[in-house]
Amino acid sequence: MQNKSRKIYPYLICLGLVFATTLLGEFVKRVLEPTNIVMFYLLVVVVAAIKWGKGPAIMTSLVSVLVFDFFLVPPYLTLSVARIQYIFTFAAFLVVGIVVSTFAAKMKEHLIQSQTEKLQSALLNSISHDLKTPLVSITGALTTLLDENSDLPQPQKQELLQSAREESGRLNRIVNNLLDMTRMEADVLRISKKPCELRDLVGACLQQLKEKTGGRNIKIEIPKDFPEIRVDFPFALKAFFNIIDNALKYSPEDSLIEIKASRDGTLARIQIRDHGRGIPKEDLHKIFEKFYRVERPHDALGTGLGLCISKGIIEAHGGRITVESELGKGSVFSIEIPL
Repeated sequence: MQNKSRKIYPYLICLGLVFATTLLGEFVKRVLEPTNIVMFYLLVVVVAAIKWGKGPAIMTSLVSVLVFDFFLVPPYLTLSVARIQYIFTFAAFLVVGIVVSTFAAKMKEHLIQSQTEKLQSALLNSISHDLKTPLVSITGALTTLLDENSDLPQPQKQELLQSAREESGRLNRIVNNLLDMTRMEADVLRISKKPCELRDLVGACLQQLKEKTGGRNIKIEIPKDFPEIRVDFPFALKAFFNIIDNALKYSPEDSLIEIKASRDGTLARIQIRDHGRGIPKEDLHKIFEKFYRVERPHDALGTGLGLCISKGIIEAHGGRITVESELGKGSVFSIEIPL
């Protein structure tokens, strides 16, 4: 249903533009010749072609000719034409409109294809690097353990197994993030909401992050009488995991992470604050874009998908996520979810 709406949406906008142009024509038809007014419609056709492509543009051309004739060419409110010159005007406008829309649509397709190729190249480089790192670590650890000539003490063997396990978990998260992003872009992300305690959600998230939290000081402020929230628990867990993981990556190991919940009418507001390096102002509006990563410490790994996926999941729940940050003082991510 949503896909159909998206396809119809450009056509409705184009009809609205034609209607607005007709109103403009009504105001100026006493001082401008119809052959001059037709240029306004041609401009709308060009905009439609550049913005939405060939289909909406051709429709705009056809509707513009009919509306122009009906409302702005004498005799008014009829499709008959008093002067033969207008017939040639209509024909020329229709031909020019279709040619312009076709040309603009092809140019747009060419630009999209060119940008897509650049994006695919950047994606391939990014993903191949982030996939290669855990694979190399896992392969190295298992190769050493399977080496018959190796005489490693038990503690070192245990350390290699632990490393392989951690890297396997990271590799699994990367693949899951890619799958989740694919589902969101294909509009097949299915959310099944059920009541749950926010404390349980945060607790499960921190349990998954226990290897990273270690001795980190994490302060949780959730009122005892805080109402249940309706979420898809596994998806909400991913959203919170990515945000808290991000806070851990970009803040010193001896700094505080704060998770605070409050109620604002029918909304639950959860704030996750770190006291790390902060985010530059020029990056704030980009951090929720896929594959975008702020300059980070050399040991802070990731694909740049986590925050984008979190935003998609929160919005699929009817909520929203925002961020405020100050360089050198840290960042605070605010999540609002309907109760």
